[in-house]
Amino acid sequence: MPAFPQKFNSTVSHWQQTNRGPTSLWNHGRDAPLPTEVVDYVIIGAGATGASLAYHLSRPGGAAEGKSIVIVDAKDVASCASGRNGGHVPAQTWQMMTPFMAPLEEGGAGLTAEEVVDVILFEQDNLALVESIVQKERIDADFKKAPRFEVLINPESAAENARLHRLFTSTVERMPKHRGRSLPVKIISNPAEAKKVSRVNNALAVNLTQAGSWHPHRGVTALMRLALESKVSDVKFFSWTPVAGFTEQTDGTVSVDCGARGTLTARNLIIGTSAYSHHLLPELENVLTGYRLQAGLVTPPATYAGAQALKGTYAIEEGSYLIQTPTSGLVFGPYASVANSRGLATPKEMYGVEDDSLTTAPWRSWLSTYCPKTFGGWGPEVPGEGLTKVWSGIICHSVDHIPLVGPLPGRKGVFMAAGYSGQGMALIVNITRGLAHQLKTCQWDDETMPRCFEITQARLERAKRALQPRDYPVGGLSFTAPTVNDEARL
Repeated sequence: MPAFPQKFNSTVSHWQQTNRGPTSLWNHGRDAPLPTEVVDYVIIGAGATGASLAYHLSRPGGAAEGKSIVIVDAKDVASCASGRNGGHVPAQTWQMMTPFMAPLEEGGAGLTAEEVVDVILFEQDNLALVESIVQKERIDADFKKAPRFEVLINPESAAENARLHRLFTSTVERMPKHRGRSLPVKIISNPAEAKKVSRVNNALAVNLTQAGSWHPHRGVTALMRLALESKVSDVKFFSWTPVAGFTEQTDGTVSVDCGARGTLTARNLIIGTSAYSHHLLPELENVLTGYRLQAGLVTPPATYAGAQALKGTYAIEEGSYLIQTPTSGLVFGPYASVANSRGLATPKEMYGVEDDSLTTAPWRSWLSTYCPKTFGGWGPEVPGEGLTKVWSGIICHSVDHIPLVGPLPGRKGVFMAAGYSGQGMALIVNITRGLAHQLKTCQWDDETMPRCFEITQARLERAKRALQPRDYPVGGLSFTAPTVNDEARL
């Protein structure tokens, strides 16, 4: 049964609420007729994936130069996860190595150390790419590159941090393509200094690095608008055009059923629907799973405003991701693992859920008390301060935690980029750059794209061994940190 049209009204995020001006694209193409001629590239989904892919394809020299692109979405630009996230454009550190090297059967990604390094450095490149596009195109989306405080609060994690750093460094040194690269991270291992620098009460260590933050709804909208304004490609976008299904034709084209809106015929179909992909691709039902997270906006007290405002973005262990917006306060929310371990929702209450029309009392309670409990000297909140808005969104979990990118095995002319497992803004713009390269050259971009992202039949078979997220233990997963002596795990 198709996910759209929805039978409910979704919550409205802070980002969606604050991008309603004339430069937004609400209802764009909603009543316009769909093209009847064959389209070179049809993209399903107008979130960060669809918008950034359309942008890359429609640049001079891109795959769609002199060709046509049609983007369709069941709702509006950035109506789903891309317009509901935390506004964080992070780049992870070696802390990723623990869950990503853990076996599939235990809920990890089952990657080798080399593969994890590929992903970590890919995220660094994604941050640089987003920054360069924002600057080149003069995108007005509050993009800011700032310190990122990766705060460790467990003694075990603080102790393991140095070992994971050594593992990362030694792995980079034996990889010719990455030799000489490093992460811009300052390790603060003294608890007193960690508390002072981060302002987090129970901080034991901090990895101080860099990340970006932006207004994601304005950012994605700007990328879509740049695609629509391309001087070398014919680009059209149709909102409120849900896709019921598609059929591969004998002539090599793909027929895309848009219900009452009509039918599109594509030479290439790219699916960028992430959490909703299994409705179009039932063979991926146990590979890509939607799950509901909730986030909030906090207006801080005067003790955390003005010169005392937070100076960067945060990733707090057993806590929250968080950004400081330029004017509106803090946007933040708990990680899925925290929601599980803190009793906000069981795995069965989170995973497989596609209803973002509501927020729940346990999450609202956690969000309302998190900042006063976490940050030193938060101070009393007067009326109008504290938690002022809460919303929900549906994220896409890949069963092996790694995005699925490229042509779909067994299908002709059908491509995908999906399954970011809560790390979309750390990955998407660079992934769609690589996919645009593949659509032009018919070759995987080995120079920049991790091979572990590629959709292969072998990977789909291997994914059958993975622990399904609805079967995660209540209370959370537990992994043993790898060491420099660990062999590659497969």
